[in-house]
Amino acid sequence: MKKILLTILTLATCGTAYSQVVCAGVSPAAIQGNYDYGIQGSCGQWPGETDDGTWGAWTGGLDFNNPGNFVQAELMLVEDGTSGLNPQGNPISQEGCNALTNNLTGKIAVIYRNTCWFSSKVYYAEEAGAVAVIIVNREAGIIGMLGNTDIMNGPLGIDCNIPAVMIDITDGQALVAEMQNGPVEMFIGNKLGAFSNDVGAVKGEFLVPEFGGDLVDIFDGFEVGLQAYNYGANDQSSVTIQATIDGPGGNVYDETVVLPTMLSGDTAFVFPGNTLEFPAFDLGGPGSYTAGDYTLTYGVDLGGSDDANFDNTYSVNFSLNSDVISRSSIDGANLPVANAYPSNSVIEYEACTMMQEPNMSLLTNQNKGATGAYIIPHTDTNINNLAGAEIFVNAYLWDDAWVDLDDINYQFDPATADAFQNLNLIAFGTHYPGGNSEVDVPVFVEFNVPIYLADNQRYLFCAQTFQPDIISFGYDNGIDHDANQAIFRQPVSTVKTDNGTFTGGWAGLSAPSIALRIEAGIGLDEVNAVHGSAFPNPTTGKVAVSIDASGDATLKVVDITGKVAMNAKITLVNGVIKVDMSSLDAGVYIFNVTLKNGKTSQFNVIKK
Repeated sequence: MKKILLTILTLATCGTAYSQVVCAGVSPAAIQGNYDYGIQGSCGQWPGETDDGTWGAWTGGLDFNNPGNFVQAELMLVEDGTSGLNPQGNPISQEGCNALTNNLTGKIAVIYRNTCWFSSKVYYAEEAGAVAVIIVNREAGIIGMLGNTDIMNGPLGIDCNIPAVMIDITDGQALVAEMQNGPVEMFIGNKLGAFSNDVGAVKGEFLVPEFGGDLVDIFDGFEVGLQAYNYGANDQSSVTIQATIDGPGGNVYDETVVLPTMLSGDTAFVFPGNTLEFPAFDLGGPGSYTAGDYTLTYGVDLGGSDDANFDNTYSVNFSLNSDVISRSSIDGANLPVANAYPSNSVIEYEACTMMQEPNMSLLTNQNKGATGAYIIPHTDTNINNLAGAEIFVNAYLWDDAWVDLDDINYQFDPATADAFQNLNLIAFGTHYPGGNSEVDVPVFVEFNVPIYLADNQRYLFCAQTFQPDIISFGYDNGIDHDANQAIFRQPVSTVKTDNGTFTGGWAGLSAPSIALRIEAGIGLDEVNAVHGSAFPNPTTGKVAVSIDASGDATLKVVDITGKVAMNAKITLVNGVIKVDMSSLDAGVYIFNVTLKNGKTSQFNVIKK
């Protein structure tokens, strides 16, 4: 279990909540909860935003900076009579780019994104009587929305007087599917003071398991915690927070924390190290847990009738298995799942997951190691084909000299946006997709050498492309690690883009769909293998090769195509020999050292 050095800033039991503007499902139960959303670009009505001039001020006093301002209504798809289907297979008539043919009086309009200005969609929905708009993105992820400012391009943003949000395609599809079963009601606005009796929580503000798919051989539980709000106008004296975990054999954890009186607008912090906290989920260390599927559920209860209970319950699924470890959820075949594919690069993009566990030697003791990783590649199949693309999967030792992100030794260079100071490539794999049949599905990329994993060593496992205009990689938005990073101060899903390298990852700290495959004995010879490394790595010239041995040996250096670049007899003095790589081309090289006793060492060196 990851023990915490608590660095959360607020240690009091309760404090004042910031205004909470949410897009939330009210009914039926299947769609309840808060949704991630994008907004009308800086229209001034959203908290913390200033008017950028492309949208007008909304009528009816709907300034979401003010507590209690909200819209709650039934959803309705728009229709403008246009024939045909768009590239996503949705009716073009439901893109709402022309005057609508249906009456949306009092409804929240649901509109597909695609071919026209966002302000055209909002304007025509408002003309048809809609009180707000939900735009469904045409792809995974969400963006902010600018209004049109040129009358020649259609309705202007300044002529729109109702709020609009954009939601992810997956969430949008779920809402539209539920609309086929009956009325669906949504809430958009500021919850603070909107109802008399109302408590709840927010996605991303509760602790989740470190891995959605974890190894039963090393799993030893996790910390539990949640931040709760009293949004209502009334004070509450009977609020409780319950956390339960149900597994293959039934319930394995059930704890309730009773909160002191929460005044209207108060926030309660129930995290490890605070005045109020949950006990850790700990059944006794590795070997004490059963493989299978588990569900962690948080519930916030005010002790009576809640006027807006659509944000009172949150659940996160995780699984224990013997095959893979992944921050994302895994399916029944122990493969990672993905529902978002963010990217923001034109030259290079590397999506990474960090792992640092205290029990990795339990795998080594069983002669188990990492042989490769599953990733989920993505492309827009309307314009691209994955065939011929090149994808790299890299395994790094991340040896920066800091304990957590608050350590004074943690360095982020603002000039270069470089979050990584000491990465050492230890294994890699290359994958050439056969075609679009591999889009949005897990594919396995084998490492050039299997690797053992060490206790408490910080690793990065990354999916990399130099064709980010074509390729992105899957993430699981169902698991939000924001609270984990805020509390434990360890990076979760680092990202490298054209703009630099970042420990914070994408907004929302969704889980990279990168699953490390663990196997026993395949290509690993614990008896004959010895540890070896090189420094500096990467290098521009000479490296000091360090091997856990002394005496005569042979060194063979090959490039990633298998071509021999160097072959020499060497003598290790106190386990060290210097090797000059200055004559070699830039690239990744595999060092193979064979000792006189037959033992071997293999590791990678990058030549700049």
